[in-house]
Amino acid sequence: MTREENRSDRGLLRRLDFGDAVIFFYALAIIRQYFWILPHNRIAWLLSFAVAAVFIYFYVSTKQILAARCELSFWILLLPTLLFAYSLRVAFPDRSYDVWAYHLLNSDRSLHGPLYAAGDYFPTALPFNPVPDTVTGLTRMVLGFRLGTIINLIVLLWSAQIIDRLLRPYISRGWFRSAAVLLVVLAEHLLFEISTYMVDLLTLPLLLQATLLTLNSDEAEDKRRNFIHIGLLLGAAVAFKLTNLAVAIPLLAICAYKLLHSYRQLGVKPNLATTVLMSIAFATPVLPFTIYIYRLTHNPVFPVANTFFQSAFWPTHKGWDDRWGPIGLWETIAWPVIVWFKPERHSELGVYSGRLSLGFLVAIAAIVLAWRNERLRTMCIVLLASSFLWGIAAMGYARYGLLQDALSGIILFAVVATLIAKTSWRKISVHWVIAILIVGVLGLQSYFALRYFRIMAWGSRETFLDRPTAFAEHAKSMLRDHSLIDTFTREERAQFAQVHIWLETAPQSTGFEVLLNRHAPIIAVRQREFFVTQEAWRQFIAKVHETGAHDMYSLCLTEDLDSAKQAIASRGLEVENVIGLSLPYFSPKERINMRLIQVRLPKEAEALDRFERAWTKASLSHTAYREKIEALNPPSEMHATSKGEIRLRIKNLGSESWPAIGTKNFRYQVNVGNRWVANGVTSEDNRAVLKADLAPGAETEVTFIVNAPAVPGDYILEFDMVHEGVNWFKERGATPLLIPVRVVR
Repeated sequence: MTREENRSDRGLLRRLDFGDAVIFFYALAIIRQYFWILPHNRIAWLLSFAVAAVFIYFYVSTKQILAARCELSFWILLLPTLLFAYSLRVAFPDRSYDVWAYHLLNSDRSLHGPLYAAGDYFPTALPFNPVPDTVTGLTRMVLGFRLGTIINLIVLLWSAQIIDRLLRPYISRGWFRSAAVLLVVLAEHLLFEISTYMVDLLTLPLLLQATLLTLNSDEAEDKRRNFIHIGLLLGAAVAFKLTNLAVAIPLLAICAYKLLHSYRQLGVKPNLATTVLMSIAFATPVLPFTIYIYRLTHNPVFPVANTFFQSAFWPTHKGWDDRWGPIGLWETIAWPVIVWFKPERHSELGVYSGRLSLGFLVAIAAIVLAWRNERLRTMCIVLLASSFLWGIAAMGYARYGLLQDALSGIILFAVVATLIAKTSWRKISVHWVIAILIVGVLGLQSYFALRYFRIMAWGSRETFLDRPTAFAEHAKSMLRDHSLIDTFTREERAQFAQVHIWLETAPQSTGFEVLLNRHAPIIAVRQREFFVTQEAWRQFIAKVHETGAHDMYSLCLTEDLDSAKQAIASRGLEVENVIGLSLPYFSPKERINMRLIQVRLPKEAEALDRFERAWTKASLSHTAYREKIEALNPPSEMHATSKGEIRLRIKNLGSESWPAIGTKNFRYQVNVGNRWVANGVTSEDNRAVLKADLAPGAETEVTFIVNAPAVPGDYILEFDMVHEGVNWFKERGATPLLIPVRVVR
């Protein structure tokens, strides 16, 4: 080996960090999405592995900061504590709501191909990017269901290492800094996810590392490479979870400011090239799933912002989950503090020790009093800006604000260290009193965090302290719990092998369905949002027919049986049989009471016809509700209670035909309607039917009979198209015809 090669290898090893092994798996999961187009799963994974290996080499070799080895004190304090926290529930298999609802489906589907298999029709409530579930799916495949969650322990240790580096400029002594890092990570919502298949924790080190590189960007030897790394880390974080834009946007804005500030030194062209390369780096992890979900739904961030993108598979007028977060502008601004007093709007667990609340208040003070401290000021700006965006874009929800919790702890210790840096410990001062008070509150928060963590969990799992015998019994299954179906009897396996189609009728069924028979497509039935438009209904009916419409089954928890039956009936299908089950859940002794529902197409001709024509009961696509209405003889004055004939010319400016015929009771057809409007009061008047279906771009004339109001006055006579039983066109953004009319005696 030459001297240059030896020096290069040493340089690579000096840059190799604890978290780079995790980044390799992250890159592998993201790159795999680029190979979703390949039909052969093994070949796709081999290619993904090769590209990920090349990526990690260039990623490590272009790092602008060398690897920092944590001191012995770090491992003595952090490793046993986090290992104990991880072990507390790990033997009991994860039963979290989201895990059963979609995480297991996402991981299994993405390990074997695209998010949705052939024949699937929106099997989960929301089609999130499955890349984090792919990561946990890989660890689950290797270590089994229970120990597959160890990725969260590794990720939290990696996060702690980055926190250690962020605190080094402020705390030089190893034991003190390690104790500070421990207090930072002892936040309840970080610990809540340590042994579950929740995926929010996976992005924490990416955001922390991007923050560290942003803070150190001025010292980087090659600033361009440093900014590219920041773009990659933030892009990966957003690919893992879209709500991470709340952190990415402030960090990207700071990077943009630094680039603009240095243009005189570096020149315009190098800065422009750096901006372009950083943008490409940010987009690369996000792009494959964005393209995939756009091709599926015509909304690149489905179902977010559907008022703008107007996908046919989600309402264009429905807001996001309003159970969580602030209400109104002022609550949004103050939400990081308010959340301490309203933990029930912070998450389903309804507890919060207030880490962000304290950090937010201290950051406001620090940004004013320590403005000249650029490093501390930047961290405070990131915390304040990301907290505000978190309240707006991420509903102020607990699991979407883990970076803010961690950054709050870092800022609190940075402020403490800054306060006492120039003050002798022998002399009591106001600075020392404030510092001791902050550390005391932090310690108290950590105590409550541990207390909450001890008694609560996302899946309501107990700990080995509560049930040591059961824990020991479950622990025997570790490393042997790779398959759910392996714990079943031969008869039970045969029961699920006959399933040809899974119907998703209950909120926690898909996790079981995909593990029991992954080859059967899963078709949505329960989720109302996927049945709003005619296009969505048509696809649902087509999917049922494409799969043969035989051997259709659904699983649900026993308590969800009634709602599952209602969901089946609402889609025009029928329940043929219901079988009670007690399914072993990765252990013969851990059983879940469920119902296996056999579903069929209607037998009677009339009922089958209703199923086939169920799409007529839904709304048209958003772009179909576009109209042009002209009055050929508009009135200016009418006598009260009189009748008048008005000839209207109507043109379909939309993207679909308007049906002139609906059901027997005249629902779901498109008619012309009029309303009288005066002093904010609207009164419906009459209807006129179309002579035939009106195609896009076509026009027709109708004669409309209007009935003048009984009360004289000045009115607006409004003509609008109405999709009977669904909505007026005006409600979907169309422009009705408005005619001022004076009603006289």
